[in-house]
Amino acid sequence: MRAPRVLIVEDSPEMADLLALALQSDGIEAEIAPEGQKALALAGSKPFDLVLLDLGLPDLDGLDVLAALKADPKLNHLPVIVITGRDRTEDKLRAFNLGAVDYINKPFNFMEVQARIIATLKRKSAADDAEQAVQAERQRTHEEMLRISRAVDDAGDAIVILNPEGRVTYVNEAHGDFFGLTLAELEVFERHRRLFCKPELWDEIWRTCEDGGAWSGEVEMHAAGNRIAPTLCRADAIRDERRAFLGVVLIFTDITQRKRLEEDLLYLANHDPLTGLHNRRFFCELLQQAVDRARRGAHSFLLYLDLDHFKVVNNSLDHQAGDRLLVDVARTLRDQLRPGDELARLGGDEFTLLLNGADEAAAVRFARQLVQLFDECRFKEGGRTFCCTASIGLSKIDGTVTAEDALSQADSACYYVKTHGRNGLEVFRPDNQAIAQLSTEAGWSIRIKDALRDRRMEMWLQPILPLRGDGKPYFEALVRMREVDGKIVMPGQFLSAAENFGNMQQIDQFALYESMNLLAGHPTLRLSINLSARTLNNEHLPVIVERLLTAWRIAPDRVLFEITETAMIQNLAQARQLITAIKQFGCRFALDDFGAGASSMLYLRDLPVDVLKIDGSFIRSLDVDPINRALVKSINEIAHVLGKQTVAEYVVSAAVLQVVKSLGVDYVQGWHVCEPAPPDHFFKLGLENITLPRA
Repeated sequence: MRAPRVLIVEDSPEMADLLALALQSDGIEAEIAPEGQKALALAGSKPFDLVLLDLGLPDLDGLDVLAALKADPKLNHLPVIVITGRDRTEDKLRAFNLGAVDYINKPFNFMEVQARIIATLKRKSAADDAEQAVQAERQRTHEEMLRISRAVDDAGDAIVILNPEGRVTYVNEAHGDFFGLTLAELEVFERHRRLFCKPELWDEIWRTCEDGGAWSGEVEMHAAGNRIAPTLCRADAIRDERRAFLGVVLIFTDITQRKRLEEDLLYLANHDPLTGLHNRRFFCELLQQAVDRARRGAHSFLLYLDLDHFKVVNNSLDHQAGDRLLVDVARTLRDQLRPGDELARLGGDEFTLLLNGADEAAAVRFARQLVQLFDECRFKEGGRTFCCTASIGLSKIDGTVTAEDALSQADSACYYVKTHGRNGLEVFRPDNQAIAQLSTEAGWSIRIKDALRDRRMEMWLQPILPLRGDGKPYFEALVRMREVDGKIVMPGQFLSAAENFGNMQQIDQFALYESMNLLAGHPTLRLSINLSARTLNNEHLPVIVERLLTAWRIAPDRVLFEITETAMIQNLAQARQLITAIKQFGCRFALDDFGAGASSMLYLRDLPVDVLKIDGSFIRSLDVDPINRALVKSINEIAHVLGKQTVAEYVVSAAVLQVVKSLGVDYVQGWHVCEPAPPDHFFKLGLENITLPRA
């Protein structure tokens, strides 16, 4: 099955490239046409699933391109989303009258546009599937009518006609081939009834037809060759013009091949195509059954196995070698299974084993054997030898937790092993705070993904205000999660989970696009945007930032990126290179939580940042702690010598604010200065009206 393909008709290279880049992150292929004529030529020569159409094109008006697409019988099914800076009502009306499925004005929210595009592609896919199903059904009906029309002669299905007394009066050749009986042999009374594996079913069919109805269903029949054949049976009453009952016509279709195909499809739905093991969907059903049995007293154990160095094989060789390793692992695990146990591949290099009826001692013994087995195994490929050990987490299925929680607990125990040396095992225990924390974070990771998918992640703002008259106020963009019930979740509750379970890049992407959208809509707004350590490792970030700035015509000096000291020192060279590349556009950088790291002063001179945000642990007690006051004074003076501005975070009181002012800090931020709030709160107040609290 090919990936969805979108034609982007846009004369702005920056906007077109940005849209294509966003679509590619969702697995959607994109092709760009900067002119209307080229767009029509591409649409006619290649298969596309969607067109994103700008109206302001250099050669043709976009509405004329839309009209041409809809006038072409081969292309009029193609959904078109108009994305344009033209906001005239007549353009919208004409676009929708011509057949556009959506109309989006620039500037727009990239995350929203992605969601609309994906939704439109899903609707088209569903419509295509439905149309294919209708065509298939029409074809089947047509073929059925043809078979019936030729029933007396050469129907492929087995056809028999019985008189009102139930005696066979006619059979076609296919009937004789299917059942291996001649008409003379079938004329024996009730001989046809005995062809049914369940003769009482024949009595039901006959009564239904006598009463004027029809019957259809799957039955098992005694066919030629002493085989039991799954068969589709259709029975209709034969009546004259006065509705008098004249007999019954039955059509039998051998569905042996169809049943085999259904079994094959069911197998594919429940098994991993690479290894032949159960897949995640089917294993979760088996796990739920184990939980139900545990509630009746039959306890089991769940093992979650992750290969420790699988990426080494993929990176050193290729994915085909990795696939061969996974097949070998599956074979090894299958050979170790006890009778009644279940094994599945969840995806990637993750496997699960359900040890039905096992207690902890047996489960740990089994897991230890697997750890030792993988420790001794060697994978040979391309003249090289690899060792691929295993980390295993175990959780007890005792009926007190759900199937999802049991899987999460085993996963958390496995993750604990991987972060504590690998090549070992660990049993999940509620009193193990480290594993319990990982289990909690795994749950948060799912909630984060759901919030991003359902657009329940929000961007709030908090002012950063100058203490001197020449400074310009700006705002820090802060992420908030809204629960399904409307409750706001603070980032301190979920960011740790996001960092540990790989959600930070998606959160950063949301924050970046949402912030740029706010900047595009409010020309006087200046924003500080947080970037995580994971995003700092994204080599495409400078390209993305440049295209966003260009596409939305945002002045770079309105953008300041914040990175934490911890994120910076994880990969100092990479961070310095990325910061330098983005600063070339005119953006600025701030080093957040400065002073929390032990080596701050050693590398401060060489960091290409413009602002130091002094860590709040120094600021909170500034009015009562002389040591903190001396440290902040020193940091502020060194920063100014190096030509950098300073921000005091966590200003919690008027007394703290007064000390910060006396030390000569440039900017202040904190709940005493102004609490975070949704953007509309500040826009309604007026950005120019956000000022320092009175003493």
